[in-house]
Amino acid sequence: MRGRIALLAVAAALLTTAATASSASAAVSDGMYGVNVQQVFSGSSSSWQPRLAAIQNGGVDLGRIDARWQNVEPNAPSNGTHTYNWGMYDSIAQAMAQHNIRWYPIVDYSTNWSGVIAGDSNSAVAPEHIADFAAYATAFAKRYGRGGTFWQSHPSLPQLPVESYEIWNEENSTVFWRPQDDAPERYADLYMAARAAIRSADSNADVVVGGLALGGYGGGADEIAFMQRMVAHRPDLAGNVDAVGLHPYQADVPDTEMRIARFRQTLDQLLGPQVPIEITEVGWTTTSVSDAQRGADLAQLAEDLPRSDCNISRFLPYTWITEEQNSSDSEHWFGIANSDGTVKPSGQGYLNAVQTMESSVAPSSAVTICHQPVPQTPISALPPSTGPHPPKKGPRLILRVRHIRHHSRLEVRGTCPSGCRLQVDLLKGRARSASLKLATKRTRFSSRRQVIRLRLPRKLGRKAKLVVVATGKSGVSTTRTRGLRIR
Repeated sequence: MRGRIALLAVAAALLTTAATASSASAAVSDGMYGVNVQQVFSGSSSSWQPRLAAIQNGGVDLGRIDARWQNVEPNAPSNGTHTYNWGMYDSIAQAMAQHNIRWYPIVDYSTNWSGVIAGDSNSAVAPEHIADFAAYATAFAKRYGRGGTFWQSHPSLPQLPVESYEIWNEENSTVFWRPQDDAPERYADLYMAARAAIRSADSNADVVVGGLALGGYGGGADEIAFMQRMVAHRPDLAGNVDAVGLHPYQADVPDTEMRIARFRQTLDQLLGPQVPIEITEVGWTTTSVSDAQRGADLAQLAEDLPRSDCNISRFLPYTWITEEQNSSDSEHWFGIANSDGTVKPSGQGYLNAVQTMESSVAPSSAVTICHQPVPQTPISALPPSTGPHPPKKGPRLILRVRHIRHHSRLEVRGTCPSGCRLQVDLLKGRARSASLKLATKRTRFSSRRQVIRLRLPRKLGRKAKLVVVATGKSGVSTTRTRGLRIR
């Protein structure tokens, strides 16, 4: 009997030890850590393997990269039938799966045929027909999501279907969404349509609001105002948002955590504390900090945020590798690894933190960041974003619109002292609502006054709007919208 009791005691002790070890090693959930891998897939496919192997060996199991609509459906549907070409993304999905890296896709951007600004070849414009974008999102989920046709046709691969879908990227910036005048409202409609579409293919999918830029850089609304306008436009977002992405680029860790805290408190009020924040981009360039400092900062965030009171569900630094060719372009110097696959000290600092947090020696103490008093500094007084796409101002546009009623036409006069090309769109509908495009005219680049005349259709209705886009030498645009009241 004593022997039996002793054996039971030993067994109980072993079970207790195992449970303790298990709970200690569960400091973070699976899929917490990832990295942006946009440039990993540049160059020949033979260069992908060492880059992906280094990520895999470091314990990171998520790779964030765009799933651009344009690359899959370059041509408009014919008679309502969509034709998709998955070749490019099949190769990327296969390469990541071979290294046990799950794809975290950014389902994003318009096509050359679908943008709300007619004839604009820049895909970073709002899609005119949200239903076509939703159809693409559905097709993407049916191919790469749970039970997708890609995985069915590749049974020998590690089965790592897409589980989370980020919808667009920095939609509150003119760099990635133009025009910005109705961006929060139009994006809210896009997100809800895309979420419904993806969940029709995978009812358990997480659909994430695209990572918001800070402080309205690039001419858009700041991250807080953008979310407020989204929810005001679509109150049904409450209960229907799986997570919200944020890109808190700041000069140092304290400022980064302060901006996260401000956003968390706003999100609590709008959608509730149960909605996670996903840090889908954050990082520093070695043109502004040393590589050693960057590594220490990434490591601190990687260890602090999952243990914090901010409900952070993902952390994906920007970025694994960058071009590193132009010393005057900071965007070339965000990479925490080298193009040959070797890891920089900053990358190793991040990977070490990941491995610590995924081990039995992970710190278990809670970190208070988001629910302590945060100074209510106006957004305009906060430090600017230090993100990878520095804000650039579009050209100064001097605009005059004249309605010549007896000829039923509009005369638009635009001048950019530094030079620009103009595009004028006439749309039917209210100033802040989705609209039907009726006419488009474009000019050549000039610094002189340019005159564009548009004839008004007979059945225009009482309300319409003009969208005038002036694009300067650098490719950055200034957008002006004028509401029209037609009598």
